[in-house]
Amino acid sequence: MATDRVADIPLIALDTSDSFALVKHTWPMTHALMADVLKTHWALPVAVTLGDGLSRRWLKRRNNPYLPEIERIASALGRRGGYFFNIVYEWGCSTSVAPDPAGVGARMLRVLDWELRDMGHHTVIAQQRGPAGPYYNVTWPGYSGVVTGMAPGRFAAAINQGPRHIAFRNFWLNEAAARFAMLRAPRNAIPATHLLRRAFETAPDFSAAVTQLMDTNQPVATPALFVLSGVRPDEGAIVEATGRERRCARMGADVLGVANAWLSKDLEGAALPPAHEWQDKVTADEDSARRRAGICALQRGAFAGAASLAPPVLNSRTVCVAEMNAATGHMAVETLDRNDGDVLPRVVARGRVGDAKAESR
Repeated sequence: MATDRVADIPLIALDTSDSFALVKHTWPMTHALMADVLKTHWALPVAVTLGDGLSRRWLKRRNNPYLPEIERIASALGRRGGYFFNIVYEWGCSTSVAPDPAGVGARMLRVLDWELRDMGHHTVIAQQRGPAGPYYNVTWPGYSGVVTGMAPGRFAAAINQGPRHIAFRNFWLNEAAARFAMLRAPRNAIPATHLLRRAFETAPDFSAAVTQLMDTNQPVATPALFVLSGVRPDEGAIVEATGRERRCARMGADVLGVANAWLSKDLEGAALPPAHEWQDKVTADEDSARRRAGICALQRGAFAGAASLAPPVLNSRTVCVAEMNAATGHMAVETLDRNDGDVLPRVVARGRVGDAKAESR
């Protein structure tokens, strides 16, 4: 994999979890991110124009706790997209948890896939703080949720998109269908990324975080797979969430992993279609099974980030690779992007925490 110019991922220390505070620290990046993302597909600006107001009304009707932040972000942007992009999250992922081979705590290996353009170039690591203490959030300026994070001494967690009704082979048609499906969500439904953020803000430990995510009184707006690791070698869990339904798989002493298919066979929804380079070679279920097996196999020894990945765990949608251990406070992150004409992405930036004190940039 080519790595001609690998930058440092900005590490930004904040005294709050307010997502607008991150925008204020990174305004040029926020503006560039929005401009680049809208180039992903010709239809995306149209979808944003039609869907931004709808997204705002959806958040308002459900009394979303983070709506005031999102409103400030949208106002600062001065263009549509601030609401629309805050109720979407990644297309596919591969994540596993196991006792750390180094002998301390549990290790999470996380590969994040997203279809949007230039996400790797605009990633930051935000050191944020909630009532339960500080946490690191691998995120993008203007994004209010958490998809990958670590709270040293408490837990690490990530979200994989859960199975859902797949109506079309085309990615963007399915995304539009998913947005319309959200309109039927209960009045108190919350995006999965906001639910995970709440856990980082308020859960004092691994057990409390699992309990929060398992709460059937709090429906999720879209299906999600929450993967968590704690500070003990046996603390690992996958919470499957769809609507008000919940299932929980515990790690014990073995490897626990998931891609984008339910572990529980009684839950409804289809595995997500594979990246375009695999669509005519494997079924969605086969792709998810192979990615799950691949990310679990990587727990057997040392991990070298993207250099350790092989297809289909590494694919054309991959934008981020992370290794996290909440017991030691170690997090290593690589972000990736594709050049025009490339099938697979390359590493464009790296960042670490736990080895040195976070600095504001």
